[in-house]
Amino acid sequence: MSSIRVLDANINRAAEGMRVLEDIARFVLEHQRLCAELKTCRHQLREQAPSLYSRNTSGDVGISVSTVQESERGSVHDIALAASNRCSEALRVIEEFLKLHDVQNHIESIRYKMYDISAEIIKSLGSIHKKQWKLCFVMTKELCALPWKETLSQALSNGCDCVQVREKTMSTKELIQHVLEVKEIADQFDVPVIINDRVDVLLATNASGVHLGSNDMSIEDARRICGKEPIIGVTVHSLVELNRAHIQGVDYVGVGAMFASNTKPEAKVVCEEVLTAALEQHHLAIGGIDIENVQVLHSKGCKGIAVCDAISRSSVPGLVVEALLQLEAQPA
Repeated sequence: MSSIRVLDANINRAAEGMRVLEDIARFVLEHQRLCAELKTCRHQLREQAPSLYSRNTSGDVGISVSTVQESERGSVHDIALAASNRCSEALRVIEEFLKLHDVQNHIESIRYKMYDISAEIIKSLGSIHKKQWKLCFVMTKELCALPWKETLSQALSNGCDCVQVREKTMSTKELIQHVLEVKEIADQFDVPVIINDRVDVLLATNASGVHLGSNDMSIEDARRICGKEPIIGVTVHSLVELNRAHIQGVDYVGVGAMFASNTKPEAKVVCEEVLTAALEQHHLAIGGIDIENVQVLHSKGCKGIAVCDAISRSSVPGLVVEALLQLEAQPA
């Protein structure tokens, strides 16, 4: 009877963990395949180890035992990780205790399948620090009309909530030193620093994230190297690229170019449907955005923009940032 109680408790514990992961796949990630695989695992669990009801809640000496960690969840990542651990531990117990009964035991295969599914869900959730920014300053040192530190300080003090360091000509050593100086300023405002292209510089400087272009490292490789904390963003120009980025677990997408720009004059302006589709994710509209045209984007529901020239080339960058954010706050 004691082994039946163990099986009963752990069958339900494993199924509960699977259900939590299934709802994350369904409602957070909107990932149909993972939903289907988790549902299959739950059904296979019931088939391999049918529920043997042997509950004695009032006499269970373990129900009053708990830890602080059980009541603390800081993010969906924490919930997914807790559900994954709960499920794998319960499946292991089921696998062992079924050996006491004369039944064919295929729990091991379910357990290994759940390892893969759990890892994919946690990867797909992306960075634990991702958020929707309102205004990202894409800064290139040589484009600043004022000394770059002054431009950056004005931008941040007037509400810019992210800075991306975009330097194509600096040596690795120079770029690392430059990023550290940028971080010294940005940290005063608790603003994340994103590095354009360079995963190695991200790791060397402990910056907040990296923005990858079409010719850079893949999202999968970057996540494998960086882990779950750094933010990873990519630029998308089409619905195909947008869908691929979503499947690969990117934290935000830069959609553009929205308008013709001096920074990237060769970039093609994207069609409106790409921006519309990206609004469901964390996003930044990019390319040629300034005070004159930003309201067009906000009228379409855009929540975040990335700006380079309009801020960099101004002698009053703080006022430009203020104006961009005031326009964002106006009703369409």
